[in-house]
Amino acid sequence: MENKTPGGTESAFRKAEDVVSGMLAKGYILGKDAVNKAKTLDEKHQLTSTASAKVSSFDKKIGFTEKISAGTTIVGDKVWEVDQKFQVSEKTKSAFAAAEQKVAKAAGEVGQKAKEKVGMAEEEQKRKMVDDFAQVHLSESPKASAESELPTSKPATVQGLIL
Repeated sequence: MENKTPGGTESAFRKAEDVVSGMLAKGYILGKDAVNKAKTLDEKHQLTSTASAKVSSFDKKIGFTEKISAGTTIVGDKVWEVDQKFQVSEKTKSAFAAAEQKVAKAAGEVGQKAKEKVGMAEEEQKRKMVDDFAQVHLSESPKASAESELPTSKPATVQGLIL
């Protein structure tokens, strides 16, 4: 496999991925083994069936399931009445819709600013690359060295005493 990113980042990522997947696989095997041992213990001692039978018997004696069911129905009806009276559901939906619009707008603005910054950074990087290229190649070109050896056409400055 070849590295597509500098510094072997992809290779390091692959190694980390291999390590994590190996650890997960070993954990799964250990967990599966623990579940199988628990099932075997339960089947041997019939813990689940005994507990279920005792809970069912107790529930029949006191009528717990029926009481909970009736209580749930009463509470549900009261909640519905309050919701109808105060329009809680509608107000909540409206508030969520408004919040969602604000979040979407803010996310769009942040995304646009991020795009602009990326664009500026890319332009700066291109500019620096061109400047570096020009500096290296123009200072080493034969034309640049030949030009520095040629006499300039500018007249020499006159020095002396002026009266």
